[in-house]
Amino acid sequence: MRLTIHRLSQIPELHQTHVTLILEGVSLPEQVEFYLATFNDRAVALAWRQQSDLQFIAVRDITRRRGIGQELLRQIKLDAKAVGLSQLNCDLAQAPALQQAGLSAFLQTQGFNGTAAMLSCALE
Repeated sequence: MRLTIHRLSQIPELHQTHVTLILEGVSLPEQVEFYLATFNDRAVALAWRQQSDLQFIAVRDITRRRGIGQELLRQIKLDAKAVGLSQLNCDLAQAPALQQAGLSAFLQTQGFNGTAAMLSCALE
């Protein structure tokens, strides 16, 4: 099977267990569009954004460094651009403290730049 990115308003019950592992204690918000990456019908990554703010992106620890986060972010950027947004922002302070450095490094490799707390990416 291949990696599939789903745009959802709710997380399906089928994926709840794996989503809980991805979230690592972060609560799911209400009324956002979720981006759920699945591989072999298992949730391997999750993200959500509101308008131009990427509020959460995480790949399950056992599936990191395989291009999943990159593909998930590519789809988010495409969708943001399709609705007329010119940039995507990420407030690193929203991420758990232990994950901020890794998230910052990942986002910078994906074209984000800015201050230590706020990173932005122009959508081309």
